[in-house]
Amino acid sequence: MSKKINDVLSWEKFNEDTYNEKKYPPEKIELFNRLIASTENFFVIAAIGAFVPGYVMIITKKLLPSLALIEDDQKVELDWLIKVLSDSISEVYQKKIAMFEHGMCACIGGLDRAHLHIMPISESVDDSLIVNSINKTLIRRRSGISSVEFDGHKFENIHDITEIMNGSEEGTFKIHGKQLNYNDIKNLEVTDWPFSTRKQVLKGGHYVFFKTHSPSSSFLTDKNFQTQLGREIVFEIEKVSNPIITELNKKILEKNTYANIWKWQEFSFKENILQTMHDLILPLEKISKKEKKFSFNVSLRR
Repeated sequence: MSKKINDVLSWEKFNEDTYNEKKYPPEKIELFNRLIASTENFFVIAAIGAFVPGYVMIITKKLLPSLALIEDDQKVELDWLIKVLSDSISEVYQKKIAMFEHGMCACIGGLDRAHLHIMPISESVDDSLIVNSINKTLIRRRSGISSVEFDGHKFENIHDITEIMNGSEEGTFKIHGKQLNYNDIKNLEVTDWPFSTRKQVLKGGHYVFFKTHSPSSSFLTDKNFQTQLGREIVFEIEKVSNPIITELNKKILEKNTYANIWKWQEFSFKENILQTMHDLILPLEKISKKEKKFSFNVSLRR
């Protein structure tokens, strides 16, 4: 009998555990005590893998595999919540915003519940740097390349493909597929997210939504990628533009060349999760007192 995988994005668990904390924000970060705010149909948590403070996720209270499947009349509520959070994060950290969703993620551990990531990025970044970071990430993943033939053998594993392409002379191997770049994956209109992808989702398809301050560095694609593409892109951006991340990256890779700092499974950054809660709860509490829209609640127990 297979072991049941718990829903690690359960609204009920976050609501229960957060309100049972003796002190709020908590002194120690646990799996379900990271709730920051909620509306009628969505809730907000400080996200695991926060290589920068200010990283949050908007999650559907109802178990859905994609934001494309929310009710039509919930879009106004979602847009309002995104704006409230984005404005608050920008003001607190003096940074720009990147947001992303991997629709129909089907991730292990219940992460197939629809969720939108919102992360701060350095104020100094421009479209060119972001697009360059997207392209670097796509190349590192060998996105679009299905296999490589070398020395009479066919290799489909990403590590084998990378090793062969990096370590062999051009012409000694044959590539199946085409290396994708930013222009290749801009095949859906960002402004139509999430409903433009509904037919794709209902057929069992995936999509990736990535939006910044500018349409020239954003994309919505029905290309199928492995998970955490958005997080890897943001880390690539911060690695170049944020001196703290630049130094962190250097120190970690000196100890472990194979470390993937952007993967939440490898680095949770609990100190930044806690910092996010301390930084954002008070500004959001002020908004909740002024705004009665969508029954906006902030979890505040001091």
